[in-house]
Amino acid sequence: MGQKVHPIGFRLGISRPYLSHWFASKKNYSEYLLEDTLLRQTLYQRYKYTGIERIEIFRKVETHLEIKIIAKKRNNLIGPKRKNLIFLKKEIKKIIASKKKVILSIFKTSSEKFISANSIIDFLVNLLEKRTPYRVVLNKFFKEKNLNSIEGLKIQISGRLNGAEIARKHWIRRGRLPLQTLQANIDYCFKKAQTIYGVLGIKVWVFQEKKKNVSTKKSKI
Repeated sequence: MGQKVHPIGFRLGISRPYLSHWFASKKNYSEYLLEDTLLRQTLYQRYKYTGIERIEIFRKVETHLEIKIIAKKRNNLIGPKRKNLIFLKKEIKKIIASKKKVILSIFKTSSEKFISANSIIDFLVNLLEKRTPYRVVLNKFFKEKNLNSIEGLKIQISGRLNGAEIARKHWIRRGRLPLQTLQANIDYCFKKAQTIYGVLGIKVWVFQEKKKNVSTKKSKI
C-alpha cells in the first residue's frame, strides 16, 4: 500500500501537517486551490537556487493571505536591506491579481546538516541537466553528502538514461524505508530533469528518525 499512494498525502493529518490552512465555501474553493498551486509552482521555479524546502499558506478571511517560506538560503530571498523581500511580495500580488493583504514570512532551516528530499533532488537535477551520466551523478552524491543524519534513502531515475533508445528505471536504496508505517517521518519529492535525450523523472524518498523544525529566526513583511 505504501508503494501505491503519495507518501506525504498518505500521512496528512496523522504524522504530516497540511501545507494549506484555510476553509472556503463552494464559490471560493476552486479559486483558492488554483491560487495556492500557482503560487507554489512559480516560487519553486523562480527561486529554486535558494533551496526552498516548503511553502505554507494561511487564509483567515477572504482579504487575508499569509505565506510562510522555509528555505536554506534565507538571505538570498531577503536580499540587502530587504530589497528582494519587497520585490517578492510585489510578485506575489501580481500572481494572485487581487487587493488581498499579503503577509510574507521567511524562515531558515534549523540545521545545515538537515537533508531533505527537495535538496537531494535539486542536486541530482542540476548535474543531470549538465549531461553528467546518471551513475556518475549518484556516485558523486554519496561521496559529497553526509548521510549520517538520515535513517534511510531511496533514489529512482527513469527515462532515456544516458541516451538509451528504450526508457528504463534505475534505483538505489540505502538504510531502511518504512513506507507503510504512518508514524514514520518520510519526506518525498518528484521533479523532472530536462536533458538533450528527453525528460528524466526523478523520485526521492528520505526517512528521518526525528522531525526537523525550522529555526526561530525569520524575516517578516
